[in-house]
Amino acid sequence: MSSPDSSSHLNGPDATVHDPRRRRAILLAVCVALMAVIASVSGLNVAQPQVAVEFDASQSTVLWMINIYTLSLAALLLPLGALGDRVGRKPVLLAGLALFGVASAAAGLANSATMMIAARLLAGIGAAMIMPVTLAVITSTFPDGDRSKAIGIWTGVAGGGGILGMYLSAVLVDWANWRWLFLLPVVLVAAAAVLALRAVPNSREQARHRFDVTGSLTSVIAVTALIYVLHEGPVHGWTAPLTVASLLVGAVAAVGFVGWELRHPAPLLDVRLFGDRRLASGSLALLTLFGVQAASSSSCSPTSRPSSAGPAYAPPSRSCPWRR
Repeated sequence: MSSPDSSSHLNGPDATVHDPRRRRAILLAVCVALMAVIASVSGLNVAQPQVAVEFDASQSTVLWMINIYTLSLAALLLPLGALGDRVGRKPVLLAGLALFGVASAAAGLANSATMMIAARLLAGIGAAMIMPVTLAVITSTFPDGDRSKAIGIWTGVAGGGGILGMYLSAVLVDWANWRWLFLLPVVLVAAAAVLALRAVPNSREQARHRFDVTGSLTSVIAVTALIYVLHEGPVHGWTAPLTVASLLVGAVAAVGFVGWELRHPAPLLDVRLFGDRRLASGSLALLTLFGVQAASSSSCSPTSRPSSAGPAYAPPSRSCPWRR
């Protein structure tokens, strides 16, 4: 006798949900989960001075607290998304929500810079389990006629979630304490988990080939090395040996990833799909949204460098409307 969940454990096109009310519930669940992930990308930016004082941390350390989340999210996005397609999207989504929620709570309770960085790293891993699965759930459960609209809503949440999260985080910092920044993602994750348990069906793809381990490793190396260059380049200098070496490693890994994916029978990312003008333009638009969001966050970052004598931290820019 099959349970309700097992009846919705579907493969390929059979995962389509035809009930409009349930589709709306699915869309709400994945958008709330996505909002938690995106809001955490920029939320901590508004509390940089408070965090630096709390942990007696240098600018570089504070920026690692912020950027380790984005780094782990970006580096593991493809491998964990592919894993969700294979083992089941609903369990991966729920596991990611659990890990993300616990890690966010730990970050709010952190008593050292090391604990904060570790918590943000785990939160990024949880986010990498959540974000690709939310989109995969939409593409597998929505019929062709409604799929584009649902993906448009998902994209809107992805683009606007960071800005909304930044302003809500600023309100929490102004009215309470920087530690309350992490209450927002915990609440969103709890709500998303309840909605996902009730509405999201479990679906997976039919795996005919082995998991793309080589593609996973090269993608992780490429993303990690290139983000490291962007993070440490302004600190150590763009022509510093470590910066140049990281750039070369990232570039070689990226080229190797593309070459491997073109030959693999079951690629982690089918790069040929970007030959489709509609997909390429949509990806470029989403990348632009994230780029603008990252640039607006960076414009509110301090510009002083850490010194050997102790932490160095500049006051926040007056150009940021959420700053006092």
